[in-house]
Amino acid sequence: MRRLDSVADSHQLDPWLSLTDLSRDIHSGEVSPVEVVTDVLRRIAALNPVLNCYITVLEEAALQQAAALEKLLLSGIDLGPLHGVPIAVKDNIDTVGVRTTVGSRVFADRVPDADATVIERLKAAGAVIVGKANMYEFANGSWHPDYGETRNPWDTSRSCYGSSSGSASAVAAGLAHGSVGTDTGGSIRYPAALCGVVGFKPSYGVVSRAGVYPLSPDLDHVGPLGRTVADVALQFAAMHGHEPGAGLSSQTSRLRVEGIERGIRGLRIGTPRLQPGEMVAAEVQAAIAAALGVLESQGARVVEVDVPDHLVSCAAVWTIFSAEFAEHERALMQERPNDYSKVVRAAILDGEFIPATDYVRAQRVRQAIRAAYRDVMEDVDVLALPVTPVPALKVGAETIDIDGHVQSIWPAFERYCPTFNATGLPALSVPCGFNQQSLPLALQLVGRHLGDWTVLRVGNAYQQATTWHESHPGGLGS
Repeated sequence: MRRLDSVADSHQLDPWLSLTDLSRDIHSGEVSPVEVVTDVLRRIAALNPVLNCYITVLEEAALQQAAALEKLLLSGIDLGPLHGVPIAVKDNIDTVGVRTTVGSRVFADRVPDADATVIERLKAAGAVIVGKANMYEFANGSWHPDYGETRNPWDTSRSCYGSSSGSASAVAAGLAHGSVGTDTGGSIRYPAALCGVVGFKPSYGVVSRAGVYPLSPDLDHVGPLGRTVADVALQFAAMHGHEPGAGLSSQTSRLRVEGIERGIRGLRIGTPRLQPGEMVAAEVQAAIAAALGVLESQGARVVEVDVPDHLVSCAAVWTIFSAEFAEHERALMQERPNDYSKVVRAAILDGEFIPATDYVRAQRVRQAIRAAYRDVMEDVDVLALPVTPVPALKVGAETIDIDGHVQSIWPAFERYCPTFNATGLPALSVPCGFNQQSLPLALQLVGRHLGDWTVLRVGNAYQQATTWHESHPGGLGS
């Protein structure tokens, strides 16, 4: 078995250093941006052939950017906490002069002439883009064979599951110190949970989607991934901001910004009661129960609550994004049908035949779910629930086994995430343990609309009291 920390003996820097600690070392002069980026690029060269985290690696551009940022620091110009920090960007987010494939042969040679707004903001904050992360084709359910599947660093026979898989795997394997993903039905939170890192889907609309290839305008979110909640908070602080004219509904000026170090004494944490037919593996239930105990020890109050049927949310989200994606791809599908993978081509065809009445009804259901969660969140500050009912699945798995009960992957595996795309509520995936096979387990924390910093505050309090986030994968699997 190969070990992640033995693949490149020339490494002198700690690949597992958090973004927050790395920023401290860069600003103190202990390391330079060029040294940091060079080290990450060496690690990418060694491990990307195994993990397949990146579609495009920006070696020359990243080193040039790092050198320019190093000169700024030496001249006394500091762009902030992300100055000189290497991050990965999901390949459906436009980067000027760098191909943005959206994980498809359709756009294999597409080179945008402008950065997405979120990239502009990250660059202005000093972040170094080291590569475009691998993803599901069009962020919709499957890999295009031209690019292949990203592997899970904890066990390369396991899937990262979710279209932001490259973004999560890169952070987990030390191939970036932070990353950016997108989430339409869980695609930041699933891979973050399964790869043992932190993933944050902000409130709908607080991070601009201008320059991000759409899957579903009603459900798409852009958010950060990192090794710690503090790392994610630093990226989120640079990323968020309303984009006039970009079709975003949130009033970002109302975003409640607060320090994540404040602690959580007095906050109310709601834990949803199990619903009919709902099953969660015992090891996941135990890890979440232990996490709730930690939050109580920090002064929070845990209460049981009832929430709308998760599976109704899943059905509404599937109907909405399937129809919206099919409509968006209509012209390209007619022009270049054979450049789509079989799975995504079939998904588009299915979406084209969703009756308008079903789409309208799904939107009405979505509004009802949003209203119901507004009522739920009046009584609690944050909800705590699973991200997935079991840990990472084997690559190619078509079923899941929940303590001896075998079920189809959909909707059993995806029960807990789509709801919060339908509602637009902020949702955070935080590592909360490991199972007997040393696979990561995760807790999902969900806040009120525009209560993003409260969610991050709760996640940070949990990590201040635990050490799960300090673990890292030691092998690449057999």
